[in-house]
Amino acid sequence: MKNIKSQGNGEQPAISRRHFIQASSALIALPFVSSPATAQARAVTATENRPAEKVVQTCSTFDCGGKCDIRAHVSDGIVTRISTRPDNALDAQMPVMRACVRGRAYRKFVYHPDRLKISHEARRKTR
Repeated sequence: MKNIKSQGNGEQPAISRRHFIQASSALIALPFVSSPATAQARAVTATENRPAEKVVQTCSTFDCGGKCDIRAHVSDGIVTRISTRPDNALDAQMPVMRACVRGRAYRKFVYHPDRLKISHEARRKTR
């Protein structure tokens, strides 16, 4: 039946190596199996708590030729976060168009404390 080799002290192991690996892999896979339900529950609560925000589609134009798909989430006139095209919106005509790191950092670029801010009145006076 089972060919279990005895250990040096004459005792047989309580569990075979094969069963140990099967049990370990089942425990490792457990979070991945249960994650879709918990992720969906987290997404529902996150959208319920979020105030009304407008999603504006734009592209990266600052020093970049890629024209990545960037979506700016605007709440009360302030960009709260930058996202890119979700996986469920992919189709054959428009393949994966994700924003690069530079595109995803636009919010930090716009609201950086050291950014030079010129008012509209100052621009008019110089012209």
